[in-house]
Order: sequence, then C-alpha cells, then structure tokens
Amino acid sequence: MKKVAAFSLVLLALVANGFGANPDYKSVLVVVTNDSVRVRLPLTDVTGKVRVKERTSDGFGLPLAPMKTALGKRHYLEWQIGYDTPGTNSPTLVPQIVFTRNGETKHGHELSKILFESVRLGLLSTNQIIAEIAALKKIPAADFEESQPMQVETDTNNASGGFQRAVQRIPQFTKNSPYGSVQIQLKQKQRAVGYQAMVYVCLPLNQVLTADGALRKSSPAKSKETVYYDFTRENAAFVLDIVHAFGMASQQHNEDISKILNLVLKNATD
Repeated sequence: MKKVAAFSLVLLALVANGFGANPDYKSVLVVVTNDSVRVRLPLTDVTGKVRVKERTSDGFGLPLAPMKTALGKRHYLEWQIGYDTPGTNSPTLVPQIVFTRNGETKHGHELSKILFESVRLGLLSTNQIIAEIAALKKIPAADFEESQPMQVETDTNNASGGFQRAVQRIPQFTKNSPYGSVQIQLKQKQRAVGYQAMVYVCLPLNQVLTADGALRKSSPAKSKETVYYDFTRENAAFVLDIVHAFGMASQQHNEDISKILNLVLKNATD
C-alpha cells in the first residue's frame, strides 16, 4: 500500500509540473466569460493554423521561431480561422448552427461560436447581424478575392545559366483596425487544382492575454504556451470585419456565412 501511495504522489507531482499537461494545446478553443468571448490560441504550433509572424511592409508578414524571439508589439498571431466542421466532437461546436454544402452536413465552429455567443451576450445586436446579411448580398461577383487575377511578370533578359526570372503577384485584401487586422489571401488548393481564398485573423501580440487575464509581457514563447484574446463590446465590430472578409473571399464562403448569420439571427429571436 505504501508503494502504491508513493507512486500516486510521484504521478501527481509529474502532472502538476506539466508532464503530459494540456496535451490538446494546439486546438483553438472558444469559451464565454461574463462579458466577453475568449479565444485560446497556441503560440508555438508553427506548422498549424496559428503562426507567429513579424510585421513587414508588404503586409504578408515574416514567420519566425516563437521560442527564440522576444515577442512584442512588432509581432502578431496569424490565425487561419474557420467557421464550420463536418464532425460533432469539437469543443467549439455550435449545435444550433447546422447547414448543408453540396449535400454534406456542416456544423458551426470557431467563428460561428464567436458570432453566436457575441449576440447572446449582447456584444453584437440583431440589427447588426441583419445589416451584415444585407451587405453580403450586395457584394458583386467581380469583387470576390477568388475572382482576382494572378499576375506574372517575366524579365526579358535571361539570368545566370540561361534561367529566366519571373515574379508572380498574388492579390491580398487587408482591413486594419485598432484591435487587429483581417486578410484574404489566395492559396493553392491542397487537394485540387487551382487557388482558393483563405481568411486570416491577425492579432497583435501586445494585446493577447495570459490565462489569468493579464496582458502577456514581451518574451520568447515557452514550450506549448497558449495565449488568449477577448472579443468584448468594445471590439465586437472586429468580428463583423472577419465575417465580411469571408463574404468577399468567394461565392461559396459568401453563401455559407450568410446561412450562418441567418441561423444566429433565428436563434436570437426565437
């Protein structure tokens, strides 16, 4: 019995010191506080949906090693945000938001949860949702990011060894705010031919929080560190910027996000 008790104490000590703690730190989590929608984001998952970058003049940002850099106001988190998922086991799932796309059932996720909870908490009004639904309908097809042409510039003179230099110009839409920025970028499709428009939320690292709600101090990231960002009444309009970015990204995104907004509105008024 003494050996069992001693082993239990050692196991508890290992867990308390972080051994095996927070194994799901790479997942983006959306939770609700009394007056905000809080998002937990990984700081060191450099190959995932959330990456640390340094601001550059071209607006694309420079990826960096977060554990080797004193992260501060020159840096930001680039979050490839989503709004749906085919599964039902995600902690950020919104059971009230279910729709179909090409015969496949989709469930509200990430941005959908931020939207749903923002309306429920009164951070966003139903009038704002109604106005955004109307605005999405007015976006002309020519303005969709996926419709923007790729440009290739080729030098007339050959480079060393007979190689010819060409530069590919990729359009990017960006909207800045005091609380962060949202970008629409064209990326090559991973499992198909062509390009697709992706939406990224860029959150300044001098505005992210630690687990206790304090602003994170400038320092290199720790292993498996996570940070938090609060959507509040003050910056709730930033959520609508993200929504509108999806509406501008592609026809499919426009249709999907419109369905989600209508479901949010329906549940808010039922």
